Amino acid sequence: MRERRFDVIKKELRLPIFSIILLSFGGWLFHARVHPVSFDPVNPGNPAFLVPYLSGLLGIIVAPILLNYRGTFVAGYLINGLSVVVGAIGMAMLSLGKLPSPLTFTSIFTGTMLSSIILLFPKLFLAQMVLLHYHPNGMGRLFNAFWWTRHFVYLSVVFALGHFIWR
Repeated sequence: MRERRFDVIKKELRLPIFSIILLSFGGWLFHARVHPVSFDPVNPGNPAFLVPYLSGLLGIIVAPILLNYRGTFVAGYLINGLSVVVGAIGMAMLSLGKLPSPLTFTSIFTGTMLSSIILLFPKLFLAQMVLLHYHPNGMGRLFNAFWWTRHFVYLSVVFALGHFIWR
């Protein structure tokens, strides 16, 4: 009799889920190198650095586990997608505040966070592969490219308004 082994991640979802884990882990390590989180009670630093730290842990641990199961994949899909959208908007806002001078094609890639933003977007496509595994025909108007674009614009407006109102 053949021995059955316990597979933690479904065989057909291993590539997209492990890719999401690796992209999230790489981004989390990069962010930790650029903005280390300080737990020093005397000088706690900026507590806002704790949000990307915890968001990275969600992307590395929680979202992949949720994406593996049909009943919870929507929650994992949303965690993954919203971390991409909020991360891209946050990095773009920080980059626009400190544009390099002179502004050239090379300085846009090396002096801004555009390369890091570009590295975030494959996570959306990988999560879309998981969604199409569970729903081969998609989910109608939910979670398609237009849905993500709309929410990207909505959150961009909220961030921009917050930036201009609370300067």
